[in-house]
Amino acid sequence: ILTILGNSAVLVTAVKRSSLLKPPELLTVNLAVADIGMALSMYPLAIASAWNHAWLGGDASCVYYALMGFLFGVCSMMTLCAMAVIRFLVTNSSKSNSNKITKNTVCILIAFIWLYSLLWAILPLVGWGYYGPEPFGISCTIAWSKFHNSSNGFSFILSMFLLCTVLPALTIVACYLGIAWKVHKAYQEIQNIDRIPNAAKLERKLTLVS
Repeated sequence: ILTILGNSAVLVTAVKRSSLLKPPELLTVNLAVADIGMALSMYPLAIASAWNHAWLGGDASCVYYALMGFLFGVCSMMTLCAMAVIRFLVTNSSKSNSNKITKNTVCILIAFIWLYSLLWAILPLVGWGYYGPEPFGISCTIAWSKFHNSSNGFSFILSMFLLCTVLPALTIVACYLGIAWKVHKAYQEIQNIDRIPNAAKLERKLTLVS
């Protein structure tokens, strides 16, 4: 309920102030779409199955649940990655260069994110990787057990782990560390030039925010 209400509030706010949205803010809207999509398509089945102590439905609903989870999960991860990269670029660019990030650019980026997510989500359906029930039997996802039992499953899980989790996560960490370093250097310069009081404390706060 909180997921649906919170992300719906984001979408309503975005619609109301659509003319005022800055291009990077479209990524926040996309993240809300992915999160609300996950909540609507997956949570009811998962909650009902948890109360039932077993998966409700057969193989078709299991594949559907896993597909939705993978699609929206990868989309959320890649959106967070794109947000980090854009924030890093804006932080490290002059005002004139940061304005080059247009709505069209962000819309193309969002389209690429969805296509990338859809590609990975349908790969198990066309023969690379597998979907199946999770160990507790109340939800479905990638068949992790195939990591050891099948070269097909091994190659898919390893590729997915590297390209959909490790690489985006490392990119996010690197971008935010870069932003924090930029803030650190900027306030060092301010402290050296103006000798403002409590500059070190202010720098720590802003670095933490970044």
